[in-house]
Amino acid sequence: MTHDARPHATARRLPLLASPGEAPPRDGRDPTARRTLDEAGALRARPAWFDAIPGQLADAQGRRITYLRASITDRCDLACVYCMPPEGERDHARRAEQLDFDELARLIELFARSGVRRVRLTGGEPLVRRDVVRLVAHLRARHPTLALAMTTNATRLAALAGPLREAGLDAVNVSLDALDPALFHTITRGGDVTAVVAGIRAARDAGLAVKLNTVLLGGVNDEEIPGIVDFAWELGAVPRFIELMPLGEGARLPQARFVAAAQALAPIAHRLVDEHLPGDAAHGPARYRHAADGSGRRVGVITALSDVFCGACNRLRLTARGELRACLASPDGMALGALLRAGASDLDLAWHVHAALGSKAAGHGFLDATRDAHTRVGMSLVGG
Repeated sequence: MTHDARPHATARRLPLLASPGEAPPRDGRDPTARRTLDEAGALRARPAWFDAIPGQLADAQGRRITYLRASITDRCDLACVYCMPPEGERDHARRAEQLDFDELARLIELFARSGVRRVRLTGGEPLVRRDVVRLVAHLRARHPTLALAMTTNATRLAALAGPLREAGLDAVNVSLDALDPALFHTITRGGDVTAVVAGIRAARDAGLAVKLNTVLLGGVNDEEIPGIVDFAWELGAVPRFIELMPLGEGARLPQARFVAAAQALAPIAHRLVDEHLPGDAAHGPARYRHAADGSGRRVGVITALSDVFCGACNRLRLTARGELRACLASPDGMALGALLRAGASDLDLAWHVHAALGSKAAGHGFLDATRDAHTRVGMSLVGG
């Protein structure tokens, strides 16, 4: 099936937000949501026993860290209903607060020396960062062996896919929550799916590996799933379906929007083999089912709620400000950027990474009624 992203005759416009009685108050944002661990005491002097940069990072649970998600901006040209408030976040980084190219490259080098093998550039929307192609070339020149990927909404990808590939980018994950233009416009609060589809096609033509990420919104984009699978498979891309997580704006959506991946994918289950195959652990938490026709095509699922994957977590997040987040669900961060600018050595920075990893929880706590810190985590501010 070919999708040209033309409007459907019966475009659906469904309510996405909860009624006022269902949603947590927006003015309930925790003013300490950007707390840093150094304020809690981790900024003590590096102890004498920590005298070498570790060759492999591991957290308190013994999970090896091999994957870094590095946000290069917390700004975005869309405002998806599960990610960003319609008026934007209240705490965007000013340009001077963002890590510059050399600062980011230095921190990535530190992580690479400590066992990180894959780096994903995120946002916000990374393609709104000025000179993003030059940044990719800069990172590739300094880190020729790293797997270098990007997550993008693809609104600007049509013009940038070729230059990004030439600069050394390996792969893109593209957010695509609907192919129906009106529904896509509603979910993204103004997005043009035609531009996104053009960007996806340009990425494929440039030789980038392409995955499509669809956040499952129960009662909203359920009917889009078969078409997204067909569209992805036509292009040789891998469609992946992600359970909605109760983070920030997502936590304000009505309960009906939270749907298990198995339930959402039931209409296409006959097209897939029953067995879930593990993904490459170095790439993230997705698990895959192969097409039943033996073609080798796949569909991925990321089951943050129905089948928690935290036990195999191998990632850290670096915000555009240079705050290290050990877990997506935690508002706490280690201010590596500020330490770097204060003149910290690589060994001192490595110590603070070690201290941050000591606080990495065993799980995200989404299903724990006694924990709600994750509801105050702005997805665009931490790189998703």
